[in-house]
Amino acid sequence: MTTDNKQQSMVVSAVAPGIAPGIAVVLADPNSLTRDCFSLGLGTLCQDMTVRSVASLRDAAGALARDGRTEVVLCNIGAQMGLNDVLCAAIRDAVSACLPVPLVIISDRDDGGMILESLRLGVRGYIVPSLGLGVMLEAIRLVAAGGTFVPATSLQSLIAPVPGGIALPQTPAPGASVPVPDRIGGLTPREMAVLTCMREGKSNKLIAYMLGMCENTAKAHVRNVLKKLGATNRTEAAFMAHAHLSRGAPLESNQP
Repeated sequence: MTTDNKQQSMVVSAVAPGIAPGIAVVLADPNSLTRDCFSLGLGTLCQDMTVRSVASLRDAAGALARDGRTEVVLCNIGAQMGLNDVLCAAIRDAVSACLPVPLVIISDRDDGGMILESLRLGVRGYIVPSLGLGVMLEAIRLVAAGGTFVPATSLQSLIAPVPGGIALPQTPAPGASVPVPDRIGGLTPREMAVLTCMREGKSNKLIAYMLGMCENTAKAHVRNVLKKLGATNRTEAAFMAHAHLSRGAPLESNQP
């Protein structure tokens, strides 16, 4: 472990000498105690992860400029009650500054509205510390591989419970009058396989690899799925699939 007081950053690596490091992460956290705890915990838990901790998103952007190996940027916003205009602007600027490296939010609040707003700002993951370091580590791996991470508990909070089942968010889109089960059943078998991957947070590249197709074909299938479901984005489509399964209905196509 090395400490650079001038930059107010800490680099933690559990990689043995002579072995090339695996995932390189930058952690932005204004609180020195939680910053050091997360860095030490992740660096100790994962044998192929290097964590550089900094005090702000601005410092994180600087760290990216100095080290081109970084694969994920983490930002701990702590117990913020909501994403105010200042924080939203900071996150939006950070997402832009970090590109193509994905940004993941760490927040004490398991709040569906905050999660959706974060995703709209371009964030690729939302981690709640109560899930534990093990889940955080797997979330980082998923995002580094091109996926998107949202806690399963948050999916439930975004779907309103109703007697006898679960109510989906209303989607003001063409064909929205068609019942959701019929929209899902109207997908082709290939589109259903793509929807299953989308529900798991997989990127187009991973979908293409898993289903044995080129990435452009995967993108076309994703567009068709969104159009047929009347979903405005991948996250909403994933919520619809999750709610459908929560009713006990399988993700099966009615099409030949």
